[in-house]
Amino acid sequence: MASSVSPSRLGLVAASALALLHCQQRPSPEQSAQALHAPPVTEVKAKPAPAVVPLDVSRAYPIVESIGANRRFKLSKTEAADAHSAPDAWRIEFESRGGFGGFCWKNKAGNEGEYAGDDLSAGGYRRIGFWARGAKGGEVAEFRAGGLGTIKTRHRDSFDVSAGKIKLGTSWKEYFIFVKDKDLSSVMTPFCVLMYREDNAEGAVVYVDDIEYRG
Repeated sequence: MASSVSPSRLGLVAASALALLHCQQRPSPEQSAQALHAPPVTEVKAKPAPAVVPLDVSRAYPIVESIGANRRFKLSKTEAADAHSAPDAWRIEFESRGGFGGFCWKNKAGNEGEYAGDDLSAGGYRRIGFWARGAKGGEVAEFRAGGLGTIKTRHRDSFDVSAGKIKLGTSWKEYFIFVKDKDLSSVMTPFCVLMYREDNAEGAVVYVDDIEYRG
């Protein structure tokens, strides 16, 4: 014969079970203190990219040589008043009887591929910046870098870039040649200024200053 349990006793057993469950789920004072004093999460910040030191072409490469109709071109330095920034700028004069020519900055005197170029690949350079203007306005010049040497020469430039032909005004203006994805492991001609008779039938005078390889 089954024994009967009174409703009051069943209620007492259920209450005791709920109290025991509550005690097991409640964290101890030590556990609460540990949660409150958890060490802060350290934020890892990305390191800034190293600054790129500009390369002044006129100082690093003082050798400038003419190409093309060299007797129809003249290169000189200006006074500080005619420069974009002191102490001077380059003045390039092109006579109307010339056909094509200009001036190139070289890593070594007379280097036409006999000597290796300079390795600038670790410099982080992304562009060549320069300032230019014309004496009267309307002068056209091409600004470029690299391109010297062939497969027949012992050495050659590892890149060839150009800003294209640019019509200049009388005020100084900054221009860029981008070299971000170019191979700069062999640089023999870091900069050139070229002019053509068909663009300057009456001759031309062009000023160039602050030629720099930059990041």
